[in-house]
Amino acid sequence: MDLVTNLTRLQFGLTAGFHIIFPTLLIGLSVYLCLLYWRWLKTNDRIYLDSYNLWLRLLLIIYVVAAITGVALSAQLDNLFGGFYRLLEDTLVPFRSYELIFATILEGGCIGVMLLCTRNERSYGRFIATLLFTFGIFLTAFFVVSRNSWMNTPAGIMWNGEHAEVFSYLQVLFNPSFPLRYLHMITAGLMASSFFIMGLSSYRLLRIKGDQIALTGLQLGISAALIFSIAQFIIGDLHGLDVLKHQPMKIAALEGQWETEKGAGFKVFAIPDNENETNHYEFEIPYALSLVLKHDIDGEIKGLKELPEQERPNVSVSFFSFRIMIAMAILMLITASIGIWLRRRYHLETKRWYLRLTLFTAPSGLIAVIAGWSAAEAARQPWTIYGLVKTAQTVTTNSNEQVIISLLIFSVSYTVLGILALFAMRQVVLGRCSLPILGPRSFQID
Repeated sequence: MDLVTNLTRLQFGLTAGFHIIFPTLLIGLSVYLCLLYWRWLKTNDRIYLDSYNLWLRLLLIIYVVAAITGVALSAQLDNLFGGFYRLLEDTLVPFRSYELIFATILEGGCIGVMLLCTRNERSYGRFIATLLFTFGIFLTAFFVVSRNSWMNTPAGIMWNGEHAEVFSYLQVLFNPSFPLRYLHMITAGLMASSFFIMGLSSYRLLRIKGDQIALTGLQLGISAALIFSIAQFIIGDLHGLDVLKHQPMKIAALEGQWETEKGAGFKVFAIPDNENETNHYEFEIPYALSLVLKHDIDGEIKGLKELPEQERPNVSVSFFSFRIMIAMAILMLITASIGIWLRRRYHLETKRWYLRLTLFTAPSGLIAVIAGWSAAEAARQPWTIYGLVKTAQTVTTNSNEQVIISLLIFSVSYTVLGILALFAMRQVVLGRCSLPILGPRSFQID
């Protein structure tokens, strides 16, 4: 690829990586709000209402940042990859419109009700609005993941060499890789949000011993974290088998597999060398890759040398991103397991070393999500639509200077936005930021 194409991909990758943090958190936090308000209606225990109001403040910050970065990301897609939707005008554009409509009506409308419906504390209207907001988040994710899955496993179209002609929108929407990819993403969102809740709850407990809102968040977060961590390993394995079926060369890139090999080992560490088509400092578990992917110790795994050199992705980016994702998943499973063990034997708030551990691992789920998407997208290159359209065909022509200036502007803007969002969330967690429409700050830390 030429320099403009690589710079364009870099800009889109950085801004998309920043944006994905916030929709990922919305998946889990919306579910958490539903649980808290349901428990409040069922038990009449004030702690659940106070927890709901605190986390609703945090969700509002995250939602606003998600909306801002989502609009910017969409604009970049149109400006940097203008050829993408020109080629797919009749294929993906309708679903992009549905996503915008549902996001505006369900998410934007319902979050207003959630914020304003406070006169009657036991408000079933507020609970229904929270449920509908959560449904809107899951529906938006449905369309986003469906489009991305279709780019990996295109279906329901006839390609005439210039654009796609749709013969089945159902096949476009429910393309072969979509079901497991959607389940994988939703579980990732729930998993990442569980650790985010644990981390912020631990931060409050480190500031004030015995804080009930924080203790509630920590206990519920640990249970959810363990459940979703285990589930993600199972779903991830199934998703890997599905990728192997539809995109065997993507698996080869993720695993740094250059040669077609029977009884292939899993490379725990290596430094891929794209130029010389080999790996340096390789450490592997013998036969493990064939056993996991083929369920056969002598199973054959295709290598990247099966592809022409110009059709191979950047193996280093794919390989290391994939291993960062796996490392974070293992760290999260260990952290959640320790938490369950401690909770059964001690008062969690007395184990300050564990509170610091959960604070340290709070972003681990988000790191795993960014690494996983980076691995998946990098390993699909040089294709935008796998096997049909290359990325270079969709890039809007710009000079190197234009792309670099745009990259710098977005990088600085997103850095400032990220700092402001972190500051605002810290103020909310410490009870120093109040919205009158949410009632009194009964959870303030002095």
